[in-house]
Amino acid sequence: MDDDVLASSVVHALSQYVIRKNEVGATAFDAQLGGLLGHLEAKLAGPYPQEILARFLANPADPVEVETLRLHLARELRQDPGFGRQLYSDLGGRVVAPPPDPRKRKKVVAGAAGAVVLLLLGFVAARAFTSEGGEAAPPPSTTTSTVLVSPPVTTTPTTTARPSSSSVSPPTGSVPPSAIAGDGSSLAADAPVWLAQLPVPNNSWVFDNGDHDVQLTQHQESVWASLNSCYTTSREQQFRLKNFKRLEVTAVGTDSTSDPQLAVKFQVFVNSDLVKPVAEVVVNPGEAKPLKADLPQNVFAITLRSSVTTPDKNPCRAGKAVWGAPYVVATGAA
Repeated sequence: MDDDVLASSVVHALSQYVIRKNEVGATAFDAQLGGLLGHLEAKLAGPYPQEILARFLANPADPVEVETLRLHLARELRQDPGFGRQLYSDLGGRVVAPPPDPRKRKKVVAGAAGAVVLLLLGFVAARAFTSEGGEAAPPPSTTTSTVLVSPPVTTTPTTTARPSSSSVSPPTGSVPPSAIAGDGSSLAADAPVWLAQLPVPNNSWVFDNGDHDVQLTQHQESVWASLNSCYTTSREQQFRLKNFKRLEVTAVGTDSTSDPQLAVKFQVFVNSDLVKPVAEVVVNPGEAKPLKADLPQNVFAITLRSSVTTPDKNPCRAGKAVWGAPYVVATGAA
């Protein structure tokens, strides 16, 4: 699909979705469009693109905000064909509405171009202000450190004492080929497995996954969700598993591109209970905290939920809530 057509289709679908959701609330939730919005939020990570998206989400029926987002998205698609393929898959065949009257479109494009210029000038002015000692300096994002992890214990247990929970090291590499995905009984006792390697329902990811930072410290095999205090205030991802006894997360918090005032609550739920978390931690701005949760013997699913602690629309605060290097520990064969 042509980049401009794809950008128009994506923005049109999201515009209708957000308008509908604002009218009827949670009953309008669409998992496919929610995933589409999540990938768009993850891609538009910088302060300037985030401002464009936030203005669109606040006014999804405004033709100028719609066109501004469409123009920026079309440019992103031309620079990253892989991102275009992801959005095309998320779109699921939804077709863009017929284009508006050409005379009206010229006015809208002119308005969008003006909006882009104003946003850019405001962004440059803000950067100039912060460089002179203002209070709203953005968080640094050019230097990261790497967390070094030691290899896991994957051999068959001997007669020596089993390692305690505090001595289990985060995993490296992939699950052994002989293991059954999501079944800890096919592994050695206390073997750690990256959470991102577990099955997810319908093979559909809501979170993003890969190497990512928590407060400038890089963590491998992380999972994260884009949040916005004006609109997307909470997101969750479920994983399927059995015969695992513990979840450990090296660090939870926001990443280096997030609003420095964003505070996030991280919660872990087990099986079908999405009300009472088995683990919960609130991470204030600038913090990074570890998280652990014991899992029951009958575990068949765990759900991670990330939520903005205080929804705020003045101003909108956006960022990524990151679960840094989460892994689960196998019970092993019975």
